[in-house]
Amino acid sequence: MGTVTYRDGIAILQLIIFPFILVAALFIWKRTGWRVGSKIWRFPFTLSLLRIAGSICSLLTIDHDSYNVEVAVAVCELIGIAPLLLTYIGVLRQIDTEERIPPRVMKLATLVALVGLILGIAGVSSADDSEGTYHADTIVKVSMAIFIVIFVLYHLIAGWLFLQLASLTKMRRFQKKLFLAIALSSPFILVRLVYSALSDYTTDAKFSVIGGNTTVYLVMNVLEEIAAMIITMVLGMGAVMESDFVKLAPQSSSEQVNKVESV
Repeated sequence: MGTVTYRDGIAILQLIIFPFILVAALFIWKRTGWRVGSKIWRFPFTLSLLRIAGSICSLLTIDHDSYNVEVAVAVCELIGIAPLLLTYIGVLRQIDTEERIPPRVMKLATLVALVGLILGIAGVSSADDSEGTYHADTIVKVSMAIFIVIFVLYHLIAGWLFLQLASLTKMRRFQKKLFLAIALSSPFILVRLVYSALSDYTTDAKFSVIGGNTTVYLVMNVLEEIAAMIITMVLGMGAVMESDFVKLAPQSSSEQVNKVESV
């Protein structure tokens, strides 16, 4: 039997934390409505599944270490960025009950992020393994560039929407909580993206997805992501429990919002 390492301990930590995030995402999803909520809260749910799957693959390497298992870990690691960022595009959808943001903009941002996801999967799957380790190729680097653009884009949209709601009407309590979720999570997401960018765009071994410095991985990747998700889930649950919470209607029309029954 193999030895449980420092890295394996991180995988165990994720297996402890992410099931709670998954349950929280399901709670919010149910509260917002399964149909319309699928455009918003399925992303943290998906991220949780990826992190759980990645952690299981990581633990499998204790007794069944192979390059293929390591690539599976790398795939779960990379493609998790897409649902992480799409979570916050979804939060903006939840805030924007009056569709001040053109729906096409949100759909385009989601589509671009999904393109980045597809490129990331393709890039990792075809990565050069001649040296027995993972090296990001051009496709993966393009994918990472797309994720950086999405990060900048949703912050610009969030800032614009905040100014619109703050100047034209009194902001609802649930909207304030969701804006706060974006604001408080942003520094953690930024560090998380910096880590991935350094992994893809530099040859510094500390930032390698496979075989990199474990403490750097823990501090700049895992803990940042966990912190961002916990903040978002806590404030998200608080938002949907507010009496002034507005549930988006499935159809897109002038009568697109319905209030949830009083809690």
